[in-house]
This record gives sequence, structure tokens and C-alpha cells, in this order.
Amino acid sequence: MRLRGLDAVRGAMLVVSVAVDSLLSAPAWFGHAPWAGVHPSDLVFPVFVTLTGCGLGFAMHRRTRVRPLARRVLVLLAAGLLYEALTSGRWDPATWRATGVLQLYALVVAAVALGHLLTRTWRGWLVLTAALAAAHTALLAAWAGTCPGGALTRACNPSLALDVGLLGPHAYAGGALGHDPEGLVAALGALVSAGAGATVGHLLLSVRDAPRGRRAGPRAAVLPVLAVAAVLAALGALAAAVPAAAGVGVPALKRLWSAPFALPVAAAVACALLLGHLLLDRPGTGAAARAAARPLVALGRNSLLVYFGSHVAMALLRRATDGGGRSLAERAAAAVAVGGHAQVPFTVLTVLCWTALATWLHHRRLYLRP
Repeated sequence: MRLRGLDAVRGAMLVVSVAVDSLLSAPAWFGHAPWAGVHPSDLVFPVFVTLTGCGLGFAMHRRTRVRPLARRVLVLLAAGLLYEALTSGRWDPATWRATGVLQLYALVVAAVALGHLLTRTWRGWLVLTAALAAAHTALLAAWAGTCPGGALTRACNPSLALDVGLLGPHAYAGGALGHDPEGLVAALGALVSAGAGATVGHLLLSVRDAPRGRRAGPRAAVLPVLAVAAVLAALGALAAAVPAAAGVGVPALKRLWSAPFALPVAAAVACALLLGHLLLDRPGTGAAARAAARPLVALGRNSLLVYFGSHVAMALLRRATDGGGRSLAERAAAAVAVGGHAQVPFTVLTVLCWTALATWLHHRRLYLRP
């Protein structure tokens, strides 16, 4: 039995993702933060990874199938190279980077699956998440201790040394940025997000599957999920406070996917999952509520296709130009402009197109799974 709440929350995240990716230009405060700090665009993929961890917790709460897992990881890795070629326009394998968003995603899937060989309870996953956060924070804090002023910077951080050193010129931008947001250092932080999601997923399952005399529907999950969300937020604050007490800084930043960034985001996702669970998974959920949520559920059921497909589509539209130097994305936006405003109609149309596709696929029970 699936939980519609998870699919609906995943669908809501995809609406935001598609909308953000459709922006032809974005103000500096909205796009990815150059280094420390968190901008709105920094939240989309970590939310996706946290929800992936939750979904994997559902899928693997009884057993881990090694052969399908290995196939899934290999397909994701191959798709990552294709994704790199399509979005960059470079078809020479020598120019492809070994790291990438799909490769990172494949690593997260494999690691979370292997984690289910260690534990299949929400308590076990909470401990595992805390251990991963502690390990990642210790790495960042130790490195910060070698940096001027005890602060991680673009010129002094473990990603610049480890990712570029291990992966060479295939690292993101050849190391020119001083970090690799999709390398091994960030991947450890992404596992913190995925582990937090797995924790919440197992917790929701444990409440749902509790002995009949002890369960009271989705409402029984309210206090446990809020408690876990509070613990995750507290761990995030602790990950920042402990290094600070030692005179080094481990701030909230997406570029290295630090625990002070990942854990509060995961806490917010836990609350969103609880809300979706309460609204859509209770026995008395009306037909009108289910119908209203159906587009979001459809998007959530095909999250992999919509998330990465929308990125590829927009990359192709931005790169292809007409004779006047305008991109196809700009031409499309101009074609649907209303009252001189192009961005909002273009974004709405883009979201509606992907929603329509996902709804049709859901109706046909067609889902993209690696």
C-alpha cells in the first residue's frame, strides 16, 4: 500500500522545481548561493533527496533486493552521462565529468539500500543519520581548522582537495569554482538528507502498521513525526554550534551540503510529509480531496521523469537559438506573453505541460523507474 501523502508532497516539490527551472533569469538572491548561506534554489534538490530517502524507506522496509538495486544504480550512472551530454551539448566522452547530479543520486540510492542491511527501523535510521551528520561535520570542521581564520572558503575546503584530487579534471568545472557541489564530499552530506528521509518513512510505516489496538489512523503519527523533526533540527543546530565552540565554522551551505543545511531542510520536509499524510491517507479522505490531489500524486509517481526531464528540456530550449540570437526558451516565452509579461505565463504553461504528461502517464499506469 502506497501513502498518497508522500506522492503529493513529492508532486508539490516538482511543481516548484519545474517552475524554478523555467525562469529565464533569476535575481541573485533567488539563484544558488555563491558559497555560504541558503537561497531558494538551493532547497529543491535536497528536498528531492530527502523525499527519495523516505520513498526508499517504504520500498525496502522488509528486504533489499540486490540484483534490482545493482541494475538501478547502473542505469542511473549511465543516464547521468547521457544527462551530462544533453544538458551540456558536448558528446565527446573525454569532456564528460564523472560527477553529476544523477551520479550523486545513484550513489545515494545505493548507500541507502545498503543501509537497510544494517537497520530497518526508524530509530536505527535516526542513529545512522546522526552518525553520518557527525562524520561529515567532523570532516568539514577538521578542514576548517587548517584554513585561515578557521573558516571554510572556496580556496580552502575539502571538496577542492579531495574531489578534484580524486576525480581530476572531471570534477565540476575542473575545480575552477574551488568546490564540487556534486562530488564525494557533498555526497556524504546528501546521505544525511536521505537518511533523515528514511527515518521519517520508517516512522510513518511503523505507525501505520502498529497493532490494531494501538493505532488511531494518521493522527497517531503527529507527535512522533513532530518529535523526530525537532530532533533533526536540533542536530542541525548542534552541527553548527559544536565546531563554532572550537573556533571553526561549519555554516549552512549547499555547496558542501553541510549538516547545518541538510538537517533543518529535512525537518521541514518531515512536517510537510506529516501534513500530506493527515490530509490524504486518512480513511475518511473524501473523493473531492483525492481528485484535487491527483495531479500532485501523478507528478510524484513519476518524479524521476519530471525532475530530470524538465531540466533536460529547459537546457535544450536555452541552448538552441534562432537566427536573431534568441534562445528557443525566450521565443516560447515571448509567444505566450500576456500584457507584456512573458515569464509568468511561460512558467505556468511549463508546469501545466509536465503535470498533464504525468497525469496521463499515471492514468495509463506508466512510470519511469531505472
